[in-house]
Amino acid sequence: MKRTAVALAPAAAPSAVESLRRRLAGSTAREHVVLDFLEDDLREARSALAGATAFLDEVEASLGGEAPSPERLSALAGAIDPVERMDYLQTVLASLRRRLSQVAARM
Repeated sequence: MKRTAVALAPAAAPSAVESLRRRLAGSTAREHVVLDFLEDDLREARSALAGATAFLDEVEASLGGEAPSPERLSALAGAIDPVERMDYLQTVLASLRRRLSQVAARM
């Protein structure tokens, strides 16, 4: 008889929102929807920040190497994506703050 070993991944720690969801067990569906949106806002904010960080890393790498090309520096200076990410981050943070207030009011 053949035996196959199976490695089980350790259970991931619950997210902060999941911990809050458990504490609010028995809440209405509306509270759960607000928590879902809160979790989405956190994920989106982290994504926008990661994009901005990646841009800064790219700028530093371009400046830190051998003589940076004027074309590369001009391309980085004119990049629209980091600005759009910061605009989006501002929107997401406003939504996150609103949802935190909603959760606090329901506790």
